[in-house]
Amino acid sequence: MYQNGIFAMKVGLYLAIALYLFGNSGWAAKLDKANLVSDAGFLMHLDLDAVRKSKLGSTLIKWTKAKEGNAHMIKIKKGIGFDPSVALNSVTMSGNGKEDNGIMILKHNAETKKVLSLIKSQDGYWATDHTTKDSKGSYKIHSVGEERGKNEEKPDERGYISFVDKNTAVMAPSRKLAAKAIDLVKGKGALKRLFPQVSTSIKESKLPFLIGYADIDQMEEAIEDPNIKDMAREVAFVLGETDGDLVINARIVAQSVETAEYMHNMINGIIGFASLNQKDNPEVMDLLKSMKISRKQATVSALFKMSVDKILEYADPELKQLDIDLGIDLNK
Repeated sequence: MYQNGIFAMKVGLYLAIALYLFGNSGWAAKLDKANLVSDAGFLMHLDLDAVRKSKLGSTLIKWTKAKEGNAHMIKIKKGIGFDPSVALNSVTMSGNGKEDNGIMILKHNAETKKVLSLIKSQDGYWATDHTTKDSKGSYKIHSVGEERGKNEEKPDERGYISFVDKNTAVMAPSRKLAAKAIDLVKGKGALKRLFPQVSTSIKESKLPFLIGYADIDQMEEAIEDPNIKDMAREVAFVLGETDGDLVINARIVAQSVETAEYMHNMINGIIGFASLNQKDNPEVMDLLKSMKISRKQATVSALFKMSVDKILEYADPELKQLDIDLGIDLNK
C-alpha cells in the first residue's frame, strides 16, 4: 500500500531502536483516540502489553525462548542496558492517507540515555528544537540519515524521533510530521471520535491486541489497485482473545448495498467450495467452520473464532509440551 513499509516511514534505524525501548510494562497500552491525528485516514495499533498477557502471545514468547535460548537477549541487554525479553507497551501509527505521511507513537517504560547515545553516534546526526503550539514546552527532534539534496527524485532517507516524555517517543519521516506528533502527544490535533467500525469491532474481543483501520476513499493516493477503491469505502479489523479463543473481526463497508451483497455471496461461495474440497482434512475444516460471514446493508463482517489451544496444536505439536518443558502452567 505504501512503499517501504506501512506509511513509508523510512526510519530503519529507528525501527531497530524501537526494539530497544524495552522495560517493565504497565497495562495501559489500549488504543486511545488522543494518539491519532485528527485527519487520520488510517490507523494501526499494536498493544504489546495485551500480546504478552494473551495466552497465544505468552505461549509463543516462551516457546521462542525455549527454542532459541537467551544468549542473544543477554548480549543485547549488555549492549543497551535494557531487558529485551519485555517489549514496548504499544505502537500506534496514523496518517492522513497520503504517501509518506504518517506518525508513530511508542509507549514504553525505558530509560532513553543509551538509545540517545546510539542515535547521536550515527553519521549525519543533528537535532533541532520544536516549541509546542501553546509555547509551553520545547522538545528535541533527533534525526539521522541521508538527505534528498538536489536530486528531487531520490527519496529523503532521514528519520526523525523525539522523546516527548519518559514514557513516550514519537517517530516520523519528516521533521514537520515529528513536530505534529509532539503536538499530538501534548494534546493538540487529536482525533475527536474513534471510527465507528473500529469501536464496534473492538467489542468482539475482551483482549484486543492488534487494531487496524483504513478509509479507502481518503487513501486513494496510496492504494494502487482500482478494484479495492471501486468496492470498499472503509476497512477495519481487530485481532484479540476472548475466554481462551482467538478472535479476528473484520468489517468492510462497501461502496453500495449491491456491492456488499456481491462480496458477501462471493466470500461464502469461496468458503463453501473450499469445504467441499477439504472433507478429508479435519484441520482445514475446523478453520473453515470457525469463520462466519454476515452482512448488514452495506457492511460485510467476517468473524473468526477458535480455541487458542486448538490453534497451537495445529501450529506446532511442540507447543503442546511447552508447559512441561519449562515447568510453567500456561493456564495460570
